[in-house]
Amino acid sequence: MSAQAPEQADIVVVGAGSAGAVAAARLAREAGLRVVLLEAGPDFPSEAADPPAFLVGGNLIGGAFTGAGAATPDLDWGYWSEPVSGERRVRLHRGRLVGGSSMINGCVAVRAAPADFDRWVSLGARGWSWAEMLPFYERVEVDVPIRTYERDAWQPFQHAFVAGFEELGFAWTPRINDPASWGGVVGPWPQNRRNEIRHGTLVTHVRPARARANLTIVDRALADRVLLDGARAAGVRYLRGGRAHELRAGCVILSAGAYGSPAILQRSGIGPAGVLAAAGVQQLAELPVGEGLLDHPQTLLRASAPPALARMSGPGFAVVARGENYWAFPLPLDEDEDEGVVGVAFGLGVQEPRGSVRIAGADPELAPLIDHRYRHVLDAGLFDRAWADFTALCATAAWREAGIAPAEPEGLAGALRERLATAFHPASSCAIGRVVDERLRVLGFEGLLVGDASVFPDNTTNNPNLTCLAVGERVAAFATA
Repeated sequence: MSAQAPEQADIVVVGAGSAGAVAAARLAREAGLRVVLLEAGPDFPSEAADPPAFLVGGNLIGGAFTGAGAATPDLDWGYWSEPVSGERRVRLHRGRLVGGSSMINGCVAVRAAPADFDRWVSLGARGWSWAEMLPFYERVEVDVPIRTYERDAWQPFQHAFVAGFEELGFAWTPRINDPASWGGVVGPWPQNRRNEIRHGTLVTHVRPARARANLTIVDRALADRVLLDGARAAGVRYLRGGRAHELRAGCVILSAGAYGSPAILQRSGIGPAGVLAAAGVQQLAELPVGEGLLDHPQTLLRASAPPALARMSGPGFAVVARGENYWAFPLPLDEDEDEGVVGVAFGLGVQEPRGSVRIAGADPELAPLIDHRYRHVLDAGLFDRAWADFTALCATAAWREAGIAPAEPEGLAGALRERLATAFHPASSCAIGRVVDERLRVLGFEGLLVGDASVFPDNTTNNPNLTCLAVGERVAAFATA
């Protein structure tokens, strides 16, 4: 339920996004626990009866990814990257509402690859193998409806996209979430939607949890820092309604995301000495909080096409191809009556470059300094394989006969200068083995856990949202073990 903020709880979860909402809902099933869920953005307690517009957004995608991102600026954190080329910066959309980024993203519901977890274990994440993660995916998939779109619902360009990749030798798979569906496959992209309604965690987890008397949701509550009693978490200080509040709790779970969780820890005095000193924060513990930040760089490569092929007539994220260290999906961009424009968005499932999140000062209302080192991407050749496959795609009979022709006069370098962007998948800024242990406890502290994409030892090789939900399940289990 939504209520006046209490002063005492057993567990407080900071951040009601993908992982935090799952964690709070799971913890609230323990009737003896008083659970408080803090969220910086607004709650929508009547969304079931009076659905907001964003519940049906994020599926019919066109130019500039219209239809993705927050429905209004008030539901976004408004973050920007460091300059990429010249003064151009990348908008880093993050949801600021109950449900978090699960309520503004593209609703792609895919598991990580088994090989991702092999890497995690090799990096020190004991207990995070594929076999040990699978039950948590299965638990999430009980609560989250996942569907794919049949061919008769596809957009015209999606049919050409699949035909072109099959001509390149990619194997058709009807099940992208099959553990074997990696490297050279094309098929329908799983979506967490039902009746064309977005099933982010506001719907799937917060809605049923509201009825539990032991859960309190406090919205518009901006977390400042963790209250510490020596090396033990004692609660959270947050801002709400222009006033500072303190919520005492025996356990604190930070689920504020790969940008928010490290910022809260740094304001709490936990982080690199130089970062804290520059922000005027007294250091309590030296940990590489905010370092090792990863993302999935993404770019859009364009082609011209007959207007009929560029029609935006169906779901925007219906199909996907998985190549060598990338995934790709088709986008109709412009239905101009003389000449249509289409594109293929390529996201990279790579583990570079590594950047950082650093607070700009002690004030929680200051946006953190987010450095994804995108300039490295311009020079490192990371998109070379994707460019080669796009060039081959444009030369397939399927595309030539459909009237599709490349429209990148400046080649890959020009496309990256203009359109290098993010897939909105930040991770690894509070990684297992560096900032938290394998049970997600902040090293050197008691009663303080982190549960979101920031704990990934390195990034998943595709969309991470379903993995974030699984992390929410795991951090709830660790907090009560």
